[in-house]
Amino acid sequence: MIDQLLQDNGLLRKQIPIGSQSLFRAISDALYFTTSQHAQISQMLVQYLEKQMALNLIPQSLSILKTNQALRNDYCKQPSFSSFDQINLQLTSMMFRVKINLYYIQDNRLMCRIYNDHHLRMIELCRDDNNHYDSVYSKEFIQNATLVQQIIYEQINNIIGLKVDVPKKFKNIEQDIWMNEKVFSDVRSTKKIRSNSEHKKDQQDLLLSELENIQKKQHEEDSTEVQISNLKSNPPGLDNSSIRPNQSTTTPSNKPVVLEVPTTRETGKLKFFDEQKSYGFIVLDSDNSDVFVHLDDLQRAGITKEDLRKLGSCFRSQTQVNHYGRGNEKPPSFSFQLMTYVGKYNKSRKAVDLKLINE
Repeated sequence: MIDQLLQDNGLLRKQIPIGSQSLFRAISDALYFTTSQHAQISQMLVQYLEKQMALNLIPQSLSILKTNQALRNDYCKQPSFSSFDQINLQLTSMMFRVKINLYYIQDNRLMCRIYNDHHLRMIELCRDDNNHYDSVYSKEFIQNATLVQQIIYEQINNIIGLKVDVPKKFKNIEQDIWMNEKVFSDVRSTKKIRSNSEHKKDQQDLLLSELENIQKKQHEEDSTEVQISNLKSNPPGLDNSSIRPNQSTTTPSNKPVVLEVPTTRETGKLKFFDEQKSYGFIVLDSDNSDVFVHLDDLQRAGITKEDLRKLGSCFRSQTQVNHYGRGNEKPPSFSFQLMTYVGKYNKSRKAVDLKLINE
């Protein structure tokens, strides 16, 4: 089921061998395109945690590791234990400075938990009902990688002068493997690994209650959960520094897909409001860019169309636009949060949780 939902959103799952190391193997594959670095990453996270503790830079959500010596010792001895998954994801995001999108199924819907969405680089993983992790890539990335592979084969062929075509089965072998979900399958070790995991479960009972508190805090403070609906992903590892926030005055589609949930507040002044269409735009004080605002969000803040008229707002109609400036009136100012979404044409922003700050 998860494969179909991922494919509906332009994503493909790359299977990782089943076992207690599946999370670290998936992280290694997402970061380095190979699972061979999983043990090194596991050790690096332990060292990173100790260093952050020495520098007193542990975030509040992981503070229990600082106050509970026994818990910290257990993590350092066995970081791959499944109850430490949330800690490992948080530390991975911090150490490698990457945003992590973790996909999973809940109530037959594809959900995504986002860790540290302020980072520009991104890796994507998925988790099944058995707490097994796989890496996730976009279809566009796989197609581009296949094309690059084909070009390299052709250039090598030209250099060594074989003068023959590379067999088709080798040109697209990577895509064929991924599309058929046959990458790194290791069924023979499944029973043995799961048996060992179940044997150790009884020894961890005292640990689970404290770990649940950690996970709950992390979910609330360091990650964001959204439902996915036809959301196209960026290729893994892509530096998004070249992407600029939408500064045009285009309106969103009827059902925008939320990409990022707001965390900080901004301020700005109303640029204009279309009374017939019930939307307008706010100019940010920080960079003078436009942010979409809908009447529904204004009404949630207790602001009606009549209130906007009294405040001297700019109303657009079919025949004219009445600008600010009736007497000495100034455009109304608001504080609000920015929600990033995918609109009808592109990525844009919307003002939510508005509060009027005019004196």
